[in-house]
Amino acid sequence: MAANEGNGPDGDRRADPPDDLDLTTRVRRRVLPTVHRIKEPLGGFAQCTQDPDEYVGTVQRGLADFRADLESMAFTPEPIASLKVHRDGRRSAGSWVRRRTALADWQLHVTLYWNEREAIDVFAHREYSWLRHPYKHYRGVGWDTEAGVERMRSLLSSHGVGFRVD
Repeated sequence: MAANEGNGPDGDRRADPPDDLDLTTRVRRRVLPTVHRIKEPLGGFAQCTQDPDEYVGTVQRGLADFRADLESMAFTPEPIASLKVHRDGRRSAGSWVRRRTALADWQLHVTLYWNEREAIDVFAHREYSWLRHPYKHYRGVGWDTEAGVERMRSLLSSHGVGFRVD
């Protein structure tokens, strides 16, 4: 995969470090845009623009280190989520969820974007779990940006993960 894969359409030159993306994220970045082109005429989606209101903050860690932080907070990688695209054209560098139990009604969904070397932009929202409520999840019923951002900031703080809000 090319190192400049994350460059935005408006001349944004921030690129993903080629070795930092996990296999699931690489596959999602290759497959979901095509799935989206098929689903979109039918009223569906597999890719969407990241809501800027979901911005939690920027963590001064590399992607691999921050993935370890997420695991310590009981997050798991989420391969089923739509591919999020930042408004500057960057594609997500990871999608993670946290549920109280595997069949909980709700989940905290976190999307990561590589910002610069050793920095990750974190976005979050609270939503119905697709495992328990697939239709509500897909349609965005109960989507709560404010609660997701607040909860993720709280988790970062309680786990000693510093972040800045730009």
